Amino acid sequence: MQGTNFSCLLGAAIVFSVAYGQATAATQDCDPAVGELISVEGTVKLQRAAGGSWQAAGVGDRLCDKDTVRTEANSRAAVSLVNDAIFRLDQNTAVHLADIAPEPEEKSFVELLVGAIQSFSRKPRELAIDTPYLNATIEGTEFVIRVAENETELTVFEGTVRAANPQGEAAVSSGQMVVAQAGRAPERRIVVRPRDAAQWSIYYPPVLAALGGEGEPPAGLPAAMGDAVRLAGQGNAAGALETMDRVPSSDRDARYHLYRASFLLAAGQADQARAAIDRALELDSGSGLAYAQRAVIDVAQNRKDEALENGRRAVELSPDMTAASIALSYALQANYQLGEARQTLEKAVAANPNDALARARLAELWLMIGYRDRARAEAEKAVELQPGLERAQVVLGFAALTEIRTGEAKEAFSKAIALDSDDPMPHLGLGLAMIREGDLAEGRKQIEAAVALDPESALLRSYLGKAYFEEKRKDLDAQQLALAKERDPNDPTAYLYDALRKQSENRPGEALQDLQKSIELNDNRAVYRGRLQLDEDRAARGASLANVYSDLGFTRSGLNEATKSLNDDPTNASAHRFLSDTYAGMRRHEIARVSEQLQAQMLQDVNINPVSPSGSTANLGTGGGTAGFNEYTALFERNRVQFSGYGG
Repeated sequence: MQGTNFSCLLGAAIVFSVAYGQATAATQDCDPAVGELISVEGTVKLQRAAGGSWQAAGVGDRLCDKDTVRTEANSRAAVSLVNDAIFRLDQNTAVHLADIAPEPEEKSFVELLVGAIQSFSRKPRELAIDTPYLNATIEGTEFVIRVAENETELTVFEGTVRAANPQGEAAVSSGQMVVAQAGRAPERRIVVRPRDAAQWSIYYPPVLAALGGEGEPPAGLPAAMGDAVRLAGQGNAAGALETMDRVPSSDRDARYHLYRASFLLAAGQADQARAAIDRALELDSGSGLAYAQRAVIDVAQNRKDEALENGRRAVELSPDMTAASIALSYALQANYQLGEARQTLEKAVAANPNDALARARLAELWLMIGYRDRARAEAEKAVELQPGLERAQVVLGFAALTEIRTGEAKEAFSKAIALDSDDPMPHLGLGLAMIREGDLAEGRKQIEAAVALDPESALLRSYLGKAYFEEKRKDLDAQQLALAKERDPNDPTAYLYDALRKQSENRPGEALQDLQKSIELNDNRAVYRGRLQLDEDRAARGASLANVYSDLGFTRSGLNEATKSLNDDPTNASAHRFLSDTYAGMRRHEIARVSEQLQAQMLQDVNINPVSPSGSTANLGTGGGTAGFNEYTALFERNRVQFSGYGG
């Protein structure tokens, strides 16, 4: 769609009908507002009324009825609507909020004038779509819809679509595509990889220090290329690509194409980036940076073996280049080799102590293995070297969150979002901080935003499923946990959360199966946690397993599992708590039960609610959700938060 002429396509309008709830906020232009921009990359413009002037749009701008949002070439945006739907806008896309009704039972209309939208909505609201080529009805689903000059494409990821026009109709389900052209009936098409339709929405972390935040470009670059690097460092990949066009042909060497590939990745244009990398290798077959960029693409697109091969090749060719080490660290993390990833970054930082991005990446790895003090020190050094470095703020936020300093965490995550609103991790962190403070609804919205920015992340899906469980949104929680299992079958998080959900629904047999699977996969948790944290996870899973055994009436088996948990980690408060619960169902074990309960109280974190004398816990600060779920999860997560980086 790059270079598309908007004026010739604005008449091909798509109308969405969306049920909106009460607006969340007002602006100086409208009351109530109907949405908000939560991510802006490149050049995004806003027209307040039809025929009005266009103005630059930014993160946090409120959207009003009759507004139009437009992204230009190599630019993206994300819009959060008041009905909890989120629209991700591709480059060269225009969306008009045509008629927004204030009541949930009424229909509202949004026109997609040109371009593509990826929609993430988990409310069972009806969306009626009307285009010159296609009429469709969608019920609470995830999909991508693209309007081109002579056709409309609709790809459904989850849910059901009924599509029709005067020539015919077609039912479209998950994993299918329908295409409608002028004068022709809608046609279903088989797609092998349906989510390739939204590859433009993937987030690719930077590996070049000059692109990780405001900073000076490397010495010796042509003037235009240096200007482009500065723009990219300020988060303006679109401006950087436009500036690169001014680089003389005589200066377009391998380095030119590699920088251009980096800017394209920042804009989500992976196919064009690959072409630029291939051209760079034609000019310089020994470029380590080229293989580093290939590794980052492979990690983001879940090609773990290829990522590791390209990452090792990058370091082999350019052992002193921090970009190569950063890329290899992502590949190693994706392949559950967290220790080697940390060692790789330690060597890189020792050789290049002033590389802020390498220090921020090392800080991430320290945090993943539980060394909060080292993580904070490295992140603070990175901020000192490069104040505009978003990645360092993310680490500082998670470090504060693991220590229950939610105010400090929210401040760091907000700074990170201001620096790079397309990164899903600060949205996740901000959501978790809000939930920790008791604001479940707003926290869940932030986690939904994170999922919309990275729909392929199993970890984000797991947390969204957990948030839906807290809100008692049955079926939605199960759906997200199932999607998490599908996206990463080796991550035990979704199995653990799903077991706790099933146990709360009095399905102990199924809960037992999921918990056993979670324990089986526990060592794969290395992608997120270090050895000590793995032991803590195992203890918590064993304790939860003991509770399931108790529900099934297998008291002796439950006692054995609780004892194993304490052998794994004698200081785990959750294990002591559930051993106490196991003793509660056994005669003549009153003293043992009280002893274990006391140890649980002494070992639990001071920032969470205590275990009551009766053995139950109060709501653990998650905003009024189901207490049982909090009891089983908040205790063993008391000193940490799942922090995956971008390799999981």
